[in-house]
Amino acid sequence: MAAQTGNRRLPRRSLDETRSLMLEAATKLVCAGTSDTSEEAVSAALAHIRVKRVTEEATRIMRERLGDDTAPAITTGSIYQIWPAQADFQAELLFHLTGRQAELVPDLPESIRRFRKAIETGTPWQEALNDVLTDNHENHREDPIYRVLLGFYASAANPRVRDALGHYGQSFTKVACEAYQALLDAYGLRMRAPYQVEHLATAIAALLDGFHMRWIAGHPNLEDPQGEDGWSLATRTAVMVFDQFTEVDSESRPG
Repeated sequence: MAAQTGNRRLPRRSLDETRSLMLEAATKLVCAGTSDTSEEAVSAALAHIRVKRVTEEATRIMRERLGDDTAPAITTGSIYQIWPAQADFQAELLFHLTGRQAELVPDLPESIRRFRKAIETGTPWQEALNDVLTDNHENHREDPIYRVLLGFYASAANPRVRDALGHYGQSFTKVACEAYQALLDAYGLRMRAPYQVEHLATAIAALLDGFHMRWIAGHPNLEDPQGEDGWSLATRTAVMVFDQFTEVDSESRPG
Protein backbone atom coordinates (compact mmCIF):
# COMPACT_ATOMS: atom_id res chain seq x y z
CA MET A 1 0.00 0.00 0.00
CA ALA A 2 2.85 2.37 0.82
CA ALA A 3 4.48 1.69 -2.55
CA GLN A 4 1.24 2.39 -4.35
CA THR A 5 0.86 5.66 -2.47
CA GLY A 6 4.40 6.73 -3.34
CA ASN A 7 3.94 6.00 -7.05
CA ARG A 8 0.54 7.56 -7.56
CA ARG A 9 0.32 10.45 -10.00
CA LEU A 10 -0.14 13.82 -8.43
CA PRO A 11 -2.69 16.22 -9.88
CA ARG A 12 -1.20 18.44 -12.54
CA ARG A 13 -0.70 22.00 -11.31
CA SER A 14 -2.16 24.86 -13.28
CA LEU A 15 -0.04 27.84 -14.30
CA ASP A 16 -1.80 29.93 -11.66
CA GLU A 17 -0.98 27.36 -8.97
CA THR A 18 2.67 27.27 -10.06
CA ARG A 19 2.81 31.05 -10.11
CA SER A 20 1.36 31.18 -6.59
CA LEU A 21 3.89 28.63 -5.30
CA MET A 22 6.81 30.45 -6.88
CA LEU A 23 5.76 33.78 -5.42
CA GLU A 24 5.20 32.23 -1.99
CA ALA A 25 8.62 30.57 -2.05
CA ALA A 26 10.37 33.72 -3.27
CA THR A 27 8.64 35.79 -0.58
CA LYS A 28 9.95 33.43 2.10
CA LEU A 29 13.47 33.70 0.70
CA VAL A 30 13.28 37.50 0.58
CA CYS A 31 12.03 37.67 4.16
CA ALA A 32 14.69 35.21 5.32
CA GLY A 33 17.32 37.58 3.94
CA THR A 34 16.28 40.28 6.39
CA SER A 35 17.49 38.13 9.31
CA ASP A 36 20.82 37.20 7.69
CA THR A 37 23.68 38.06 10.06
CA SER A 38 26.44 36.61 7.87
CA GLU A 39 29.09 38.50 5.93
CA GLU A 40 27.08 37.73 2.80
CA ALA A 41 24.55 40.30 4.04
CA VAL A 42 27.17 43.04 3.68
CA SER A 43 28.04 41.81 0.20
CA ALA A 44 24.37 41.68 -0.75
CA ALA A 45 23.91 45.33 0.19
CA LEU A 46 26.72 46.28 -2.21
CA ALA A 47 26.71 43.28 -4.54
CA HIS A 48 27.25 45.39 -7.65
CA ILE A 49 30.37 47.08 -6.21
CA ARG A 50 33.30 44.83 -7.05
CA VAL A 51 36.93 45.67 -6.27
CA LYS A 52 38.00 45.28 -9.91
CA ARG A 53 35.42 47.82 -11.09
CA VAL A 54 36.41 50.18 -8.28
CA THR A 55 40.10 50.04 -9.23
CA GLU A 56 39.21 50.80 -12.84
CA GLU A 57 37.12 53.81 -11.83
CA ALA A 58 39.76 54.97 -9.32
CA THR A 59 42.38 54.78 -12.08
CA ARG A 60 40.19 56.84 -14.40
CA ILE A 61 39.66 59.50 -11.71
CA MET A 62 43.37 59.60 -10.84
CA ARG A 63 44.46 59.95 -14.49
CA GLU A 64 41.87 62.66 -15.12
CA ARG A 65 43.09 64.67 -12.13
CA LEU A 66 46.72 64.28 -13.22
CA GLY A 67 45.93 64.97 -16.85
CA ASP A 68 47.98 61.92 -17.73
CA ASP A 69 46.34 58.94 -19.45
CA THR A 70 49.53 56.92 -19.08
CA ALA A 71 49.82 57.14 -15.29
CA PRO A 72 50.22 53.67 -13.69
CA ALA A 73 46.88 52.00 -13.01
CA ILE A 74 45.69 51.21 -9.49
CA THR A 75 45.78 47.44 -9.14
CA THR A 76 43.64 45.04 -7.16
CA GLY A 77 46.84 43.84 -5.47
CA SER A 78 47.46 47.25 -3.97
CA ILE A 79 43.84 47.42 -2.79
CA TYR A 80 44.10 44.09 -0.96
CA GLN A 81 47.04 45.49 0.99
CA ILE A 82 44.51 47.90 2.51
CA TRP A 83 41.51 45.57 2.72
CA PRO A 84 42.47 41.86 2.88
CA ALA A 85 38.99 40.78 1.75
CA GLN A 86 36.27 42.35 -0.35
CA ALA A 87 33.92 42.17 2.64
CA ASP A 88 36.35 44.41 4.58
CA PHE A 89 36.31 46.95 1.76
CA GLN A 90 32.53 46.85 1.54
CA ALA A 91 32.16 47.30 5.31
CA GLU A 92 34.36 50.44 5.25
CA LEU A 93 32.45 51.65 2.21
CA LEU A 94 29.23 51.39 4.23
CA PHE A 95 30.67 53.71 6.88
CA HIS A 96 31.99 56.08 4.22
CA LEU A 97 28.56 56.33 2.57
CA THR A 98 26.71 56.88 5.84
CA GLY A 99 29.21 59.56 6.89
CA ARG A 100 28.85 61.27 3.52
CA GLN A 101 25.07 61.27 3.83
CA ALA A 102 25.13 63.02 7.22
CA GLU A 103 26.75 66.00 5.50
CA LEU A 104 23.40 66.88 3.89
CA VAL A 105 22.30 68.48 7.15
CA PRO A 106 22.97 72.26 7.05
CA ASP A 107 26.10 73.12 9.02
CA LEU A 108 25.74 75.10 12.23
CA PRO A 109 27.30 78.44 11.14
CA GLU A 110 25.11 78.49 8.02
CA SER A 111 22.01 77.66 10.06
CA ILE A 112 22.73 80.45 12.55
CA ARG A 113 23.32 82.90 9.70
CA ARG A 114 20.02 81.99 8.04
CA PHE A 115 18.03 82.14 11.28
CA ARG A 116 19.48 85.53 12.29
CA LYS A 117 18.79 86.91 8.83
CA ALA A 118 15.22 85.64 9.12
CA ILE A 119 14.80 87.51 12.42
CA GLU A 120 16.25 90.71 10.91
CA THR A 121 13.73 90.55 8.08
CA GLY A 122 10.81 89.80 10.42
CA THR A 123 10.42 86.25 9.17
CA PRO A 124 8.48 83.96 11.57
CA TRP A 125 10.32 80.88 12.83
CA GLN A 126 7.90 78.68 10.93
CA GLU A 127 9.08 80.21 7.63
CA ALA A 128 12.73 79.96 8.66
CA LEU A 129 12.34 76.28 9.57
CA ASN A 130 10.48 75.57 6.34
CA ASP A 131 13.33 77.15 4.40
CA VAL A 132 15.94 74.82 5.94
CA LEU A 133 13.77 71.68 5.85
CA THR A 134 12.81 72.28 2.22
CA ASP A 135 16.50 72.21 1.30
CA ASN A 136 16.95 69.03 3.33
CA HIS A 137 13.90 67.37 1.74
CA GLU A 138 14.96 68.27 -1.80
CA ASN A 139 18.56 67.14 -1.25
CA HIS A 140 17.64 63.78 0.24
CA ARG A 141 14.99 62.78 -2.25
CA GLU A 142 17.31 63.54 -5.18
CA ASP A 143 20.56 62.22 -3.69
CA PRO A 144 21.53 58.77 -5.05
CA ILE A 145 23.47 57.84 -1.91
CA TYR A 146 20.36 58.29 0.22
CA ARG A 147 18.51 55.88 -2.04
CA VAL A 148 21.33 53.37 -1.64
CA LEU A 149 21.18 53.73 2.16
CA LEU A 150 17.48 52.88 2.15
CA GLY A 151 18.39 49.49 0.70
CA PHE A 152 20.78 48.79 3.59
CA TYR A 153 17.90 48.51 6.04
CA ALA A 154 16.91 45.18 4.51
CA SER A 155 20.32 43.80 5.62
CA ALA A 156 20.33 45.46 9.06
CA ALA A 157 20.44 42.12 10.89
CA ASN A 158 24.15 42.02 10.03
CA PRO A 159 26.15 43.76 12.80
CA ARG A 160 28.36 45.67 10.35
CA VAL A 161 25.38 47.01 8.41
CA ARG A 162 23.59 47.90 11.64
CA ASP A 163 26.67 49.67 12.99
CA ALA A 164 27.00 51.66 9.77
CA LEU A 165 23.35 52.72 9.89
CA GLY A 166 23.76 53.59 13.57
CA HIS A 167 26.79 55.70 12.68
CA TYR A 168 24.70 57.52 10.09
CA GLY A 169 21.86 58.09 12.55
CA GLN A 170 24.15 59.41 15.28
CA SER A 171 26.09 61.69 12.94
CA PHE A 172 22.91 63.06 11.40
CA THR A 173 21.23 63.58 14.77
CA LYS A 174 24.26 65.39 16.21
CA VAL A 175 24.35 67.99 13.43
CA ALA A 176 20.54 68.28 13.34
CA CYS A 177 20.46 68.96 17.11
CA GLU A 178 22.93 71.80 16.66
CA ALA A 179 20.82 73.29 13.89
CA TYR A 180 17.57 73.04 15.87
CA GLN A 181 19.21 74.47 18.98
CA ALA A 182 20.41 77.42 16.88
CA LEU A 183 16.81 78.01 15.78
CA LEU A 184 15.55 77.79 19.36
CA ASP A 185 18.18 80.24 20.60
CA ALA A 186 17.64 82.67 17.74
CA TYR A 187 13.88 82.87 18.30
CA GLY A 188 13.82 82.68 22.11
CA LEU A 189 12.28 79.22 22.22
CA ARG A 190 13.00 76.18 24.39
CA MET A 191 12.09 72.51 24.46
CA ARG A 192 8.80 71.70 26.15
CA ALA A 193 9.28 69.30 29.10
CA PRO A 194 9.96 66.40 29.09
CA TYR A 195 11.35 66.61 25.54
CA GLN A 196 14.99 67.23 24.71
CA VAL A 197 16.34 68.57 21.43
CA GLU A 198 17.49 65.00 20.61
CA HIS A 199 13.84 63.90 20.67
CA LEU A 200 12.93 66.70 18.30
CA ALA A 201 15.74 65.85 15.88
CA THR A 202 14.85 62.15 15.95
CA ALA A 203 11.13 62.74 15.42
CA ILE A 204 11.58 65.12 12.50
CA ALA A 205 14.23 62.90 10.88
CA ALA A 206 11.89 59.90 11.07
CA LEU A 207 9.06 62.00 9.67
CA LEU A 208 11.13 63.30 6.77
CA ASP A 209 12.49 59.82 5.99
CA GLY A 210 8.93 58.70 5.41
CA PHE A 211 8.18 61.67 3.17
CA HIS A 212 11.44 61.18 1.23
CA MET A 213 10.50 57.57 0.50
CA ARG A 214 6.94 58.41 -0.52
CA TRP A 215 8.21 61.12 -2.87
CA ILE A 216 10.76 58.74 -4.42
CA ALA A 217 8.01 56.15 -4.94
CA GLY A 218 5.79 58.73 -6.62
CA HIS A 219 2.99 58.68 -4.07
CA PRO A 220 0.32 61.40 -4.41
CA ASN A 221 -0.91 64.00 -1.91
CA LEU A 222 2.52 65.35 -0.98
CA GLU A 223 1.94 68.93 -2.05
CA ASP A 224 1.15 71.71 0.41
CA PRO A 225 -2.54 71.50 1.42
CA GLN A 226 -2.59 75.30 1.68
CA GLY A 227 -1.18 75.69 -1.82
CA GLU A 228 1.66 78.00 -0.75
CA ASP A 229 4.80 78.19 -2.86
CA GLY A 230 7.88 76.80 -1.15
CA TRP A 231 5.90 74.59 1.21
CA SER A 232 4.99 70.91 1.12
CA LEU A 233 3.01 68.51 3.27
CA ALA A 234 6.37 67.30 4.63
CA THR A 235 7.45 70.71 5.91
CA ARG A 236 3.95 71.61 7.15
CA THR A 237 3.94 68.44 9.26
CA ALA A 238 7.50 69.01 10.50
CA VAL A 239 6.65 72.56 11.59
CA MET A 240 3.63 71.21 13.50
CA VAL A 241 5.86 68.68 15.28
CA PHE A 242 8.39 71.41 16.11
CA ASP A 243 5.60 73.57 17.51
CA GLN A 244 4.33 70.75 19.76
CA PHE A 245 7.81 69.99 21.10
CA THR A 246 8.72 73.59 21.91
CA GLU A 247 7.47 76.69 23.75
CA VAL A 248 8.44 80.32 24.27
CA ASP A 249 11.32 80.78 26.69
CA SER A 250 10.14 83.56 28.99
CA GLU A 251 13.68 84.07 30.28
CA SER A 252 15.20 84.53 26.85
CA ARG A 253 14.81 87.13 24.10
CA PRO A 254 15.17 86.58 20.39
CA GLY A 255 18.37 87.78 18.71
